Amino acid sequence: MGIDEARALQVRRAARQTARALAPGHTLAADGGSNFAVRLIGGAARRALAEGSQATVLAVFRRSFYVEGADGGLACFGPEAMGAGPLNGLCALAETIDWRARGLHAGAPVAIADGAVTIAERLVFSLDPALGWRPPRPIRRWTATSLARGLERLAEAVLLRLPGDGIGPLIPDLATRRRPLGAAVAALGRAGAGAVCAMTEWLAKAAADAAPDRPPHAASPLIGCGPGLTPSGDDFVGGAMIGLRATARSSAADSLGRWALEKAQEGTGKISRAHLAAAADGEGADSLHRLVAAVLAGKAPQSGVDAIAAIGHVSGFDALAGATAVLAHTRPANSRGL
Repeated sequence: MGIDEARALQVRRAARQTARALAPGHTLAADGGSNFAVRLIGGAARRALAEGSQATVLAVFRRSFYVEGADGGLACFGPEAMGAGPLNGLCALAETIDWRARGLHAGAPVAIADGAVTIAERLVFSLDPALGWRPPRPIRRWTATSLARGLERLAEAVLLRLPGDGIGPLIPDLATRRRPLGAAVAALGRAGAGAVCAMTEWLAKAAADAAPDRPPHAASPLIGCGPGLTPSGDDFVGGAMIGLRATARSSAADSLGRWALEKAQEGTGKISRAHLAAAADGEGADSLHRLVAAVLAGKAPQSGVDAIAAIGHVSGFDALAGATAVLAHTRPANSRGL
């Protein structure tokens, strides 16, 4: 058992123990007070929750909420089903949890002290038991044959789950290196469609180690393109950065990261900027890292695609589209077998 598998097993065991301790029928007290143990936390989230600092609740959703630290860093608290990632703090919470119904709201004060995050003086999240999440180690030994096989299997597997929105529907075309001119791109508008095509062409060059210094101006509308906290265009770019890192195209990943963060300063929202910054550092959703590694190894398990489908409304598929655009044009640096 590798270190990643052992870490995941430890987290699942701890979460089950916490769930048993809270059962049966654990609810927040009438005054809203309760204690929770954070079981797994990403590096960006940990840094945002600096000991002895003050923070603020930035945004609240049904099962999760974001906290903005004093330095502007973000941490997102939610149940394990939310999935591991750089900004996430995962707790053993019931899927029926509803933070809005419990009265949590944006602007609520947050204090971090003695290894605990106290929100509005009534919700306490203990960081002491939390394991630190790190991206799985990238696969280094893969071949052109294994990658081609993985892309073929990915194109087949995603057909069962593709959403009707965003850039995700282009994954089968991207995996087979067909020009992305489908209705899904057109749905982003003329500027968005042109930006997807321009970025895809740049990524093809980047994957072949022949990328220009930065993406072309025509790709600029991609940042902030689409609805939601993390627009489809942002997720596509973030996934592309994960794909470039996974295939050892670090120079191209650095160039794309600088470009994206520059555009994001005014082109997208605070939450999406935080996710783009994490992707620029080589960190995205755990399930995306694992599926990219599987494709490189010649696989595309349906369970991996299902995990991608669980990320946001269409964010997981948008990010996978970006990674696929890279993988489809990548060739290994050597010819060693798996």
